[in-house]
Amino acid sequence: MRKLREQEPDGFAEFWDCWRPHMRHTDGRGDARKAFRKHILDGADPQDIIDGARAYIRNHLSLPPEKQAFIPLAASWINKEAYLDWCEKERAYQSRLQEQKSNVVQMAPGPRGKTPFLLKWEAMQQKKSESA
Repeated sequence: MRKLREQEPDGFAEFWDCWRPHMRHTDGRGDARKAFRKHILDGADPQDIIDGARAYIRNHLSLPPEKQAFIPLAASWINKEAYLDWCEKERAYQSRLQEQKSNVVQMAPGPRGKTPFLLKWEAMQQKKSESA
């Protein structure tokens, strides 16, 4: 008998795309899907889980390599409701990025002069043509 594949809750694919590149080899999509669904049915906002995962992963990658070895299983991380701690950090980070983008002014490229190498090369070519 073949088991029917469960439908993924809205937002789970986005969460999994964020988590999967950094997951442990023992992590499982099925367990993560069940935990995700359970928390959504209990009233959690899917965007909180997604934003929390993004912030957690970004923080995890900023750690020294010896501390990056441990990352919890996705289902464990969701079941601990760790996303509640991280989602606001992600939103604050995104708002800072937006503020920085609004402060950036595109500069016009300056005129490009001839490089020292090009000047020497042209002088050498001119000497060759004069001597020939």
